[in-house]
Amino acid sequence: MKKILIAVAFLTFCQLLLAGGGKFFASAGAAAVFPGDSRFKDFYGSVQFSPELKAGYNFFKSFYFWLGYSLFSASYTVPVLLDEANVNQHFLSAGAGWETRRGRRLQADLFAALLLAGSKEKAMGETVSKSAPGFEVGAGLRYFLKKKIFLEVAVAYAGAWTTVRTTEEDIDIILGGLRLSSRLGFRF
Repeated sequence: MKKILIAVAFLTFCQLLLAGGGKFFASAGAAAVFPGDSRFKDFYGSVQFSPELKAGYNFFKSFYFWLGYSLFSASYTVPVLLDEANVNQHFLSAGAGWETRRGRRLQADLFAALLLAGSKEKAMGETVSKSAPGFEVGAGLRYFLKKKIFLEVAVAYAGAWTTVRTTEEDIDIILGGLRLSSRLGFRF
C-alpha cells in the first residue's frame, strides 16, 4: 500500500511539472550564516556554512509560494576539559514572495516566511534539543543564464527565539541569524 501511494504521488508530481509552464522553480546553494546569538558566536564562531534548498510555485503573476530547508553544524573544544561540543541547527521555511516582471534576464525578489527552527547541542555529556517558530525575511537578485536557468544571490534574516533550560539557569537563545546566500536554480 505504501509503495502504491508513493508511486501515485510521484506520477502526480511529474504531471504537475510537465503542465507547469514555467511556474515551478527549484534552487540549491549555500549560505554564509552570521548567527544572531552572541553566546553561540563566542563558542562556535561568527560565520557558519549552510547548504540550502528552495522550491516554489508562481500562483499569480509575479507572486509565488515557496518552501525552503537549510542547516548547519559546528563544533567547539572546551579548553580545560578538552571535551568536544557539537551543535546542529536546521530551518524549515514556508512563505510567499514577489519578483519583478518575468521574462527579463535580471529580476529582483522579495520574500517572507514562517520558520520552524530546531537546535540540538551535545556538550559535556548532556544533549539539549529545542524547536521554536520564527520568521524569515529577505531580498535577492536573480540573473537568468538561459531562459530557465538562473543564479540567485540573496540577503535574509532568519530567526527564532526560545529559552533553553540548563542545570544552572534558563538561557534565552536565538536560532539562526543573517544569511548571505547564493543558489543555482531552474524553472520548469
